Amino acid sequence: MKGESGVQQVVAELVPPVAFPRPDPHRVRRHVVNITLIVFAIVALFWRVIFLGETLVDVATLNNQLPWGYNSGESNYPYNRRDLTDMYVTRDYFVVAAYRDGEFPLWNPYTMAGHPIYADGVTRTLSPFLLFYKVFDVPLGYSLARLAELLLASVFMYVFALGIGASPNGGLMGALVFGLSAHSMLHLTGLGWWGGLMWLPLIMLFVDRAVARDSLRQAALAGVFLAAQFFCGYLPNQIYYAGAVVLCYAFFAVVGEGGVARRSRIVRASVMTGVTLGIGFVLAATQWVPMLELLKYSNRRVIGAELGYIYLPPWYAGTLVFPNLFGSAYDVRTLTLFTGLGVSHDHILYLGVAALAPLGFAVYMLKRRSLAGSAHRRVACFVLLGVVSLVIMMAAPLYVPVTRFIPVLQVIRVAVRAGVLFLFAASALVAIGTDHLLSASAEVLSRFTRYARKAALAVVVFLAAAIGASCVVKLTNVAVDATERGKLAFVRKTAVALSAQFLPPDAGIVIPLAFLFAVVLLLSWRSSGRLTRSGLFTALVSLLLIDLFWNSGQFNRTFDRSGVFPPTQTTDLLRSLPVGRVLVTPSQLETNRKLPQPDKIIAPPNTLLAYQIPTVSGKNQQFPKWYRDYASLIEPQPNMSHVVFDQYRSQFFDLLNVKYVMTHASAPPLEGCDLISTAEGISIYENKSALPRAFFVSWVVAANDHEDAIARLRAARINLRSAAVVEGGAPLPLEQPPAEFDVGIRQADSGVARIVEDKRNQVIIETDNEKAEALVLSDNYYPGWKAFVDGEPTEIFQANCTMRAVAVPAGRHLVSFVFMPATLKASAYVSFAAAVLTLIFLVLPFGKRTRNSRRE
Repeated sequence: MKGESGVQQVVAELVPPVAFPRPDPHRVRRHVVNITLIVFAIVALFWRVIFLGETLVDVATLNNQLPWGYNSGESNYPYNRRDLTDMYVTRDYFVVAAYRDGEFPLWNPYTMAGHPIYADGVTRTLSPFLLFYKVFDVPLGYSLARLAELLLASVFMYVFALGIGASPNGGLMGALVFGLSAHSMLHLTGLGWWGGLMWLPLIMLFVDRAVARDSLRQAALAGVFLAAQFFCGYLPNQIYYAGAVVLCYAFFAVVGEGGVARRSRIVRASVMTGVTLGIGFVLAATQWVPMLELLKYSNRRVIGAELGYIYLPPWYAGTLVFPNLFGSAYDVRTLTLFTGLGVSHDHILYLGVAALAPLGFAVYMLKRRSLAGSAHRRVACFVLLGVVSLVIMMAAPLYVPVTRFIPVLQVIRVAVRAGVLFLFAASALVAIGTDHLLSASAEVLSRFTRYARKAALAVVVFLAAAIGASCVVKLTNVAVDATERGKLAFVRKTAVALSAQFLPPDAGIVIPLAFLFAVVLLLSWRSSGRLTRSGLFTALVSLLLIDLFWNSGQFNRTFDRSGVFPPTQTTDLLRSLPVGRVLVTPSQLETNRKLPQPDKIIAPPNTLLAYQIPTVSGKNQQFPKWYRDYASLIEPQPNMSHVVFDQYRSQFFDLLNVKYVMTHASAPPLEGCDLISTAEGISIYENKSALPRAFFVSWVVAANDHEDAIARLRAARINLRSAAVVEGGAPLPLEQPPAEFDVGIRQADSGVARIVEDKRNQVIIETDNEKAEALVLSDNYYPGWKAFVDGEPTEIFQANCTMRAVAVPAGRHLVSFVFMPATLKASAYVSFAAAVLTLIFLVLPFGKRTRNSRRE
């Protein structure tokens, strides 16, 4: 007890009591009420997920696929949200299964003959939201995790608004726009989208505090939250978050308070920028360094023919008022029409008509220079951020060609990702504008109301013109032939598609117009004194909630989660058969967004990952380029993010351990394959010519480089069952084959290789060979794999363009392949050291203040 009291005395001396101001009970109640309202809004929107256990995973898309959609009957759902079902949910199936098996999810052996999934920029291996799977299954856990991200994002936006001086009223409006707008709802189910965006308000809050207080400590805290979004977020969006940090520091350096010289502000802002970005990137090195390594080796080659982009033309600004002006969220007809021009499916900028009033008022006050010092600079900064994001989204044809020379900038070719900055900037302006709108004098409000009436009148004139043009289209009986091509055909199709909503005006026109008139009427009443400040605020919040609830109905349906990758006869059979890779053919990639929907698609790329069934196809934004090169030996691979096949016979399939082929039950029998089963609309065949996954070859052929290896394989003059083409100018120390010999089906008199342990990051093979030979493992080669023969390290060679090979001496041996990426290990050490230094840096200022206070 004496020792304990001594410790308490020391602590009391080191940390003297601090007198904190008592919080205002009324203000605390307001915060509680506002946050409760935010929570209630999200719960009310997604009550079926929270209370009924339904899922946001699009089962309607899965019902268009075989085998899991076989029993669902004919699907009338024309739009396939495949990114959700093949890119996002399947990754979490893989990560969850890895952790449950006691493995870290580094290497994915189930797609594209092996893939470094930890480095792809999409898979979240260390996100805290994975903890939902400790309690819930994947379909429900995935949905609840996304809702938790959305809820936290809205609360963080509320905190941000308060932190920059907004009242609870402004904070509530900004948070509702941030959480419930069209952008928010469309990207809700995207893996990591809200996981990253949720941190942006806290990043920018501490950037603002760093500038306002001239504090490196606040800049460091901004860096900590920048690092947090790397762990939770979608990596291709990081360039926009980092860009927002740089833009805001630069803006406040140039447009700062008058008492400090501009040069000093610029120097100080540069230091703070370095601190924020440095801490953010170094703490999160394990998340982006492996991604850059994969980018170096990836399929992301950009040539003239591949220089496409996804953007938003300027006229889509009309969706700020009419959300479905160019089609609803999943309108397959308009999406198919406009994606031919590079227009994104993320084509709705709708924030809610009620939000346009405070947003417009903030811009109006900025133009009139009616805002005081810091408020003026903040509004100007957010306006600049919003304008820059719109330029990025809408001017892609002007700047995208530059990205071919700067690989790391290739992510901005999907320009609409900058919508994260537009949403944030608009929400901040709504928060600030709400307070100024509510406190504006009658004279100022009256002038602003006149502008609002003119804007409403312009909208009415636009609608009248659109209705008139639609009547012309109808009266002239414009005919559309679905098979017709060319510019004139496109104009006719566009006219017919867009005119339908105006004759008569549908809900997507009438409801926003009614909200617009209501907002103008509220402003008129307030400017004339017939409506109180609290009455205007209550009306705006009510209109905003009703508006966003109405618009949200088109985005996220809920489904019975038992329909998400359920057990099927086909997948159960494949898991029970002797291990071998599966080929799905045909790929049917072009069926996406086609109307009417053709036959159901067989297991699109990545979907078998949910069942841990190994395949040779796959879909990923980044994967080793040599696998694409190898797949191109079989058939052309024009898609940058897919490897798929329509053929089923090739010696390169045999070499890749393609033991089973899945195809439509209605397809003709596959020549050279034995039918195993027909069920659920699918026939499964066995390829008797497939080589084992691990096999010996007696000879090696030395290739000068990768291109030489591809040329030798394409020449088809080597018996790949008894020889391997090895790259790197360092052939295995084995007997060389004759200069040329024909491809044959005979197996060389080689040793025996048997896989005895097959894990995600480790493969152990027992071998027995009479002479020294090369052991080939038909898994993807990738830096980070280490090989051991009886525990002794040995070199791995890149063989047959994409495989791994090691030299094995005669006799019985145990050969191990272990995935231990050096870049991940090094970046982990760097991140740990940075975390310690950052903690010390954050704590030291507190220690100095306490020592100074003790002296005083």
